[in-house]
Amino acid sequence: SRWISVQEIPRYLVMYEVSDIGVLTSPRYLERLNHPTPWTAKMMPSYRGMTRGLCSVAASFGLGIGSVALSIRLSPAPGKRAELREWLTTQVLPGLPSRPGLASAHLFESAAAPEMTNEQKIRGKDAGVDWALLVTGYDQDTVTSLYDDELREKLPAQHVAGIYRLAIALTDREK
Repeated sequence: SRWISVQEIPRYLVMYEVSDIGVLTSPRYLERLNHPTPWTAKMMPSYRGMTRGLCSVAASFGLGIGSVALSIRLSPAPGKRAELREWLTTQVLPGLPSRPGLASAHLFESAAAPEMTNEQKIRGKDAGVDWALLVTGYDQDTVTSLYDDELREKLPAQHVAGIYRLAIALTDREK
């Protein structure tokens, strides 16, 4: 799925879903990233300040994907991982999909570090992702107020949040 920010920065959010995290560390995948097409090599210098994470789904609630998303990248404070995971997966995320305007809520946790590839060398080293929250819905005001009114002050001080509109979603049958 590809998303476009309703704010300024970060401007885009792209998510790839794979059947197994090993797909993203496989020789075949790395071969592609280490041998970019001429078009990709030409475009990569335009992509600066990228953040890239290989994550697994730690918790998922609700169904489908809404047209608006709240994306939050964060890192738990040292010694607070279990406490933050417990709070998110028992108190915060489970009830969100039942609220009007919301559809689904997910917690992603880093599962592997992306390797430095030739594609990345062209554009500059990517920042990593420790944890990410993704809450989707169909009402932008509801998604925005969830962050502004309920989550912003309760999350670790070091986090990056953005509101995005869905641009396109492709399935594995649409190659």
